[in-house]
Amino acid sequence: MFLYYGPTGAPVENPGEALMKSIFFQKGEDYWKQGNGESSIEIEEEGEYESLVFFYNAPYGFFILRYPDFLVPFKKVEHIETIEHFVAGAPLYVPSCSYVNRDEAYQIVQHFLKTKTMPDFVEWVELRNIDFQHDL
Repeated sequence: MFLYYGPTGAPVENPGEALMKSIFFQKGEDYWKQGNGESSIEIEEEGEYESLVFFYNAPYGFFILRYPDFLVPFKKVEHIETIEHFVAGAPLYVPSCSYVNRDEAYQIVQHFLKTKTMPDFVEWVELRNIDFQHDL
C-alpha cells in the first residue's frame, strides 16, 4: 500500500493510474503553487517508511527527492542555477541540475512504486553534495 499526498486535501490510498498520469502530465504550475506546494508518495512496510517528495516548476520540470536519504536526480551541466520553490510558505532552494521532465518523473515514480528502489536511468546523488547555492 502507498499513499499519495497532494499539495492540498487528504491523502489518497493507492491512487489509480489515471490519477497518477494526470498529476505528471496534466497538472500545471498552478497546482503546485497551492497548499503546501509539494506532493509525496509514502510507502510503509514492516515499520519502515520511504517516500518520494516532488513538485513541478515551469520551465524546469519536476524536482524529486527520495527521503530519508535525500537523493535527487543529477545531470552534469556547465552551470547550475538555484531555483526557489515555496513549500509550506517558506522558500526551498534546489539545484536546476536535479529537475527531470514529465515523462522521466512519471517513470521514476512508477519504478519506485514497483520496486521501492530508484531507477538507474538517472544518476542519483545526495542533495547536500551538489554545490549550487552560490547566489544566495
